[in-house]
Amino acid sequence: MISSVPANDRRSKLLVYTIEECPACGQKTKRAFQVGDYITKEASKCSKCGNTTIISLIYAESSKQLG
Repeated sequence: MISSVPANDRRSKLLVYTIEECPACGQKTKRAFQVGDYITKEASKCSKCGNTTIISLIYAESSKQLG
């Protein structure tokens, strides 16, 4: 079936996030994905204990479209 709605209007945009986890204290931080991110990559300093965090998860969420 052919739709009268343009293809880019039928799809919701995906927002990609990275989860950084501290191996020492377990604190998790969610941030926007950056090019070059990969699982097990060392990331920023933990805001709780100061140790280096590791990227533990990269995932996408669909954004809600208005209309």
